[in-house]
Order: sequence, then C-alpha cells, then structure tokens
Amino acid sequence: MDNAAAATSSASEVSVSSHLFTVRGYANTKGIGVGRSVESPAFDAAGHRWSVAFYPDGEDQDASGYVSVFVRLVGAAGDEATVLYGFSLVDPTGAAPAAEASKAPKVSTFRGGDGRGVGRFMDRRAFEASPYLRDDCFTIKCVIGTVITTTAAPGSELRHGLGRLLVEDAWSDVVGGSSGEVSE
Repeated sequence: MDNAAAATSSASEVSVSSHLFTVRGYANTKGIGVGRSVESPAFDAAGHRWSVAFYPDGEDQDASGYVSVFVRLVGAAGDEATVLYGFSLVDPTGAAPAAEASKAPKVSTFRGGDGRGVGRFMDRRAFEASPYLRDDCFTIKCVIGTVITTTAAPGSELRHGLGRLLVEDAWSDVVGGSSGEVSE
C-alpha cells in the first residue's frame, strides 16, 4: 500500500457580462396582459445567447400589479447553462439603483428556452413614480456571470466529475459572500 500524497490545485474566477435593455414607449406596453412580455434582441454572455423579458402587467396572476423582469436562454432544448444572474434598473442620473430597483444575484441552471427572474420586481405604481422611468423610457441592466475553474492534477487521476464538483463549490463561494453584489 502506497501512502504517497498527490497534489492538486484549483483556481476559480467569475466572468461577468452585462446587457442594457432600453424600453421606449412604456405607456404603449401597459395593458398588454398578464404573462405577456416585451423582449430584448438576443445577446451573447457566458458562451450562450440570452434575451431579457419585461412583463409590464406581471409575469403571472400572483405578480399582477407588479412589473416582472426575466432572462431567457435562447437556444435549442439541449442547450444548458448554469449562471449567476441579476437585474437592476438604471438611474438616468447615474446614481446607484435603490434597493427596490435592484435584485440580488441568483444562481440557476437554464435549459434551452428557460426563463428565470423576478415576478414581483417592483410595484407598478412605485415603478411609474420612480426616477427610473423618464420620458416614457427606462433601462434594465441584466448581469450574467459564470465561474471559470481550472484544476491541475497529476496524470489521469482526476476524474471527469471532479471538475463539475469544483464548479458547484465555487458557486457556493460566490453566492455565500456577504455583499451579494456583482461588480464588473
């Protein structure tokens, strides 16, 4: 029996992308119905195509009376991505978004066509009275991050599933931080 120890190392970093989705003519979107959205053109982030969906009348009945914001993985049913995502409204004055206009990032696995987001992003009346809606226009910032993990191991001792385990552990480190903020 050989008691020799093998050494490995792992390094993780978060790669963050953001996308700004500007909706002009907000008044024309009100009343389109619960569950109906205005969607951004597709954009690239984290090695995949995404779109942002804004639901002016709420994403479902539980969210009626609120505006809802979601991000959707654009792709075939077999596509899959695990990412950290978050949303905020962009203040036209350049000020940092207030707590009610920014939601802490979440980690989720998306499959082609899946959408995740915040059904009760902001009360519609509060949104309409906020500094984020000006001249019938507003901008949503969507942030998408991925963890990139590299592992160095001797020879073929590193099993295929270990890389996935390290990525999942790295996600818990990112989400477990005290600030809950994603920076660019």
